[in-house]
This record gives sequence, C-alpha cells and structure tokens, in this order.
Amino acid sequence: MQGTHIKTIIIGAGPAGITCGYTLVKNEEECLLIDRCTFPREKLCGGGLTPRALRLIDRIYEGLKYDYCQVNTVDLYKSVNKICTFRLDTGIRTVARKDFDHTLLKEYLAKGGRFITDIVSKIEEKNGIIHLTLASGKMLTCNYLIGADGTNSIVRKYIQPQFDRGIICLEKTVAGDNPIKDIRVYFDDAYPKGYLYIFPNPWGYVVGYGNGNTDIDIFHESLERYGLTNDNKTKGAYIPTFCKFDYPFYKHIMLIGDAGGYVDSMTGEGIPHAIKSGENAALSIINDTDFRELNKPVFDVVKRRMKMCLIFFYPPINKLFLYICKRPSLFIKINRKVNQALTGRYMI
Repeated sequence: MQGTHIKTIIIGAGPAGITCGYTLVKNEEECLLIDRCTFPREKLCGGGLTPRALRLIDRIYEGLKYDYCQVNTVDLYKSVNKICTFRLDTGIRTVARKDFDHTLLKEYLAKGGRFITDIVSKIEEKNGIIHLTLASGKMLTCNYLIGADGTNSIVRKYIQPQFDRGIICLEKTVAGDNPIKDIRVYFDDAYPKGYLYIFPNPWGYVVGYGNGNTDIDIFHESLERYGLTNDNKTKGAYIPTFCKFDYPFYKHIMLIGDAGGYVDSMTGEGIPHAIKSGENAALSIINDTDFRELNKPVFDVVKRRMKMCLIFFYPPINKLFLYICKRPSLFIKINRKVNQALTGRYMI
C-alpha cells in the first residue's frame, strides 16, 4: 500500500464487500478490502444462488466460472412426511461458500484490487477522516468506510453500539458422495418459527436449522429423526432477520449485506441482497449520491419479506399453507408464487 490513507476501506470479504470493491476498482476508484480470515475460509450458508442472484452475478462478474450443483426441485416435509415438490422454472445453483467467495475474491484481485488479512480493532473519526487501528498494529485512514463484516460487524457496533443480531442458525457441512440432489425443507412442531434445510453442493451437502429460539439439542434430535449424519462439527452464526434499520445512515459510513440487515426473513437468503447493496454502496461513492436512496429497492424488498414472514409463521396460516400444498389444484398457484419470489423484484 502507498501510505496509510485509502479513499475507501471495506471491512469484510463476503459477496457484499467483494462486490463493492470490485465495482470500485472497475471504475478506477481507490479502495482496500480487509478480512480477518485467510481465504479460502468456511462460511455458514446454504449456498443457494436464486435466479435473482444469478442475474446480478452474470451482470457484474461477466463470464464468472465456479463450481455448482443445478437444483430444479425443492421438497417440502412436515416432520418425516413429504408434503410436496416445488418445481423451479429457472432452478437454483447451489455452491460451497468456501469456494464461491474465494472465486469472487480472486476476480477482485485480478482487477487490481488490494486486500489484506487483518482485524480492525478500533474505529475513530477525527477532523472528517476515519481512523482505523488494526490488530497487527497498522494505522489506516479513509474517507469512506464500508461495513460488510456480517452480523457481528464492528462498523455497525461503532455507529449503533446496541442492536439485535437476529436469530441463530446452526449448520453442519457433510463432505463426500451425496445421494441428496434436491433442496429439502423440513417444518416441524419442534421449531414453529423456523425450519430445517438441506442444500446439496459440489462436495456433499449442508444441513442447517434456524428458529425463533434455536436449540442445538433440537437440531441434533431432528438429524437423527430424519436419518441425517450427526458426526460433523456443528457451527453457528447469527442471521439478521427482522432488522429494524434503526441505525444511522451516513454518507461516509455504509453498512451492506448482513452487516446492514439485508436478508430475507422468510428464507434466510442473503446473497443477492449482499451483492446488490455492495454494488449500490460503490455507486454511491463513484457518483457522489445518497446510498440510502440508491439502495431503497433492496430495503423495500427486505421489509416486505419481513411482513410476509410474520404472517407465514402465524400457526393457523402455516397450517393452512401446508394444507394447500397437499391440494394439487391449489398447489399450482403456490408453486407459481414461489418462482416469482425467487426471481425478485428490484432492478438489477
């Protein structure tokens, strides 16, 4: 690095942070990407790339090559009993996040982007400049600071010391030959405000679970009941569902991806919102525009899905949904709505 001052510093090298940096570098804007981990690194996530996410990826990262499984069906269960199979018009690509995020990072580096592995331990503002202290002892300054460092974001803690991090999601990664080729979603009376999921990927599958009050014992009991492996390490992370967006919005400090609460409360999907909010943060710097206004379509989708989630997990509504899924004539309409939701509504 030339000196200690960089116009834009991005903390967190997930899809949100990398896309922000990639967009800046493509437009010849100075930036630095910082992540606490050495890549490739593990990431708790089902790894589903919906049609909405795929359109964004194809537009921003032209010709990007990565390993994935093509999934065209989603099986819905009530406990051990299969209810129905959703057929997807376009399909979902499922990836191993460890590999996918590393691929995005390599694209950023190939464009000339700068990246360091370190931990930001302190943030200060002096005379209109943002000062960062790193665990390594380095001191950096910048004009713009982007928080893309997930639900435990140090940037969000700086502008909002107390905030709700959402729900805890538990997950296991299972490597090896995988007989499961579709996505599976399990509803169960043991988790009335959530579900258990299985996502296949090129190297095996991930099985995860999230609920209003996530319980590791319930997770392990469910794995045994469904005949799934319980030998691998259980990992946990917060998913920022039902974000109130009550933190300050500044021109020079922006939160994107999970750090900003941009996640689908219904499904837990966050990759398209991460990518789009990351691009929007970069464009707001490039064009000197208001990030909050530019990112409003993403904000509106996330808020709309929060309201839908509250309705969906109201017990009588959830039971009605499962009943409709058992009725072939009504299920057709539900299947159509699922495809519309996966496609997304905001401009790409």
